[in-house]
Amino acid sequence: MHIRSQHIHTWLCALVLAGTCASAVRAQTSVMIWPLDPVIEEDQRAAAMWLENRGAQTVSLQIRVLAWTQANGEESYDNQDGIIPSPPSAVIQPGQRQLVRLMKASAIPDAKELAYRILVDELPSAAAAAGQDESNGAAAGNSMGIKLQIRYSVPLFVSGKGHWMKPRADRKREPATAAQPVLSWRTLREGPDNYLVIRNTGNAHARLTAVQWVRGNETQPINPGLLGYVLANTQMRWRLERPPPMGFVPQVRVNASDKPVELATQ
Repeated sequence: MHIRSQHIHTWLCALVLAGTCASAVRAQTSVMIWPLDPVIEEDQRAAAMWLENRGAQTVSLQIRVLAWTQANGEESYDNQDGIIPSPPSAVIQPGQRQLVRLMKASAIPDAKELAYRILVDELPSAAAAAGQDESNGAAAGNSMGIKLQIRYSVPLFVSGKGHWMKPRADRKREPATAAQPVLSWRTLREGPDNYLVIRNTGNAHARLTAVQWVRGNETQPINPGLLGYVLANTQMRWRLERPPPMGFVPQVRVNASDKPVELATQ
C-alpha cells in the first residue's frame, strides 16, 4: 500500500499529527498515547509505546507501522516489514493501559536514520457500527467495511550504528557527535501560490516549530505551532498565505530546541 500525503491527512487526528510538545497526548477521544517521539537506536531491539483508555467505554485499537518518506515536496507512506508492532491490536478496558512494543526486524545502515509513522486506529464498537448501518438503511450484518472513528499518527525514527540524536542515561555521549539536520531555504512561486521550501542536507530529521519571518527586531508569523518535518537528505515545501516579505529570512525552532535559529539561504 502506498499512501500520498493528501490522502492520509484526511484520516489523521490533527493534534497527534502536529506532534505536540507534551510527553503524552489525548485528543478529542479517551485514548492517551505516550511517548510521542519514540526512537530505536542501533543497540536497541525495540521501543515501547503505551496506550491508555481514560474514557468510560472499552476501546478497540489497531496498530500499524508505515515507512515514511518525502519526495517532491510531498509525504508518502508505504507498507513495510522492518518494524513490527506487538501486539498489532488491543482491546483496552476503561482505566487500563496497553504496552505496545515496536520491534526492529531488520538492520539499519550505519550512520543512517529511517523514518516511520505509527498509526493507531480507534475502531467503533459493534453497537455503534450497527447503529450507523441501520441509520443508512443497511443491515449491520451486511456491512463489508470497517468504519474508523479516529486515527492517530506518531513519528518513529530508527538509527543505524554511529547515529544518535537524544541523550541516554546509560551511555556517555559527546554532544558534538550527535546527528544534526542541516537546513537551508528558498521561496518558490507556482501560479498564484507562494511556497517556503526547506532543504535538509543533514543525516537527521528536523521538526520545525514556531516559524516566522525576521528582519532585525521585526517579525511576521508563518506558523506559531508545528510547521512539519523535513526528513534527512530531503526537502519539503509549505504554501504561504501571503508573498514572502522583502528582506526577511525564516527563523525556526528545530527539534524542540529552546533557541530559534535563522535558516541559511539556498
